[in-house]
Amino acid sequence: MSPKFSLQNVLDLRHGKVEMLEIELGKLLAVHQETQALYASLQEYQTSLLDQLSIIQSGDIDLVKMNLLRLNILQVGKHIDMVQLELKKQTKAIDAKRSEVVKAKQSEETLETLKRNRHEIYLAEQVQIESQAQDDIYIARAFRNQQQGA
Repeated sequence: MSPKFSLQNVLDLRHGKVEMLEIELGKLLAVHQETQALYASLQEYQTSLLDQLSIIQSGDIDLVKMNLLRLNILQVGKHIDMVQLELKKQTKAIDAKRSEVVKAKQSEETLETLKRNRHEIYLAEQVQIESQAQDDIYIARAFRNQQQGA
């Protein structure tokens, strides 16, 4: 039975940290997707308003309706700008979180490598101990056979 890895608690802690960071990254990505969908829908709405404005301008001109559409288009444009800024912030946050995940995984992998190396050393020591025990048994048999034959 192989000995317990002395840094197993640290390895478990780092593994938990990696999982937590991956969950946080997933949440950030989900929010980012929702924001992208909002951005796309706002752009479609703005295009629709522009089409309506184009139609109003081609027929009988209703200045009140035209002014309302223009104000609505400006308002949607401001909202689009705000959503674009939010998307940029989210992208930075996602990149930072990805970097954290990579560093945490590297740290975890370092301990995993140490654990594997320690296990390999343990196995090599066990093979050496077994080999030494086998040699001792053969030497003892040879000595006993020599004593019995003499």
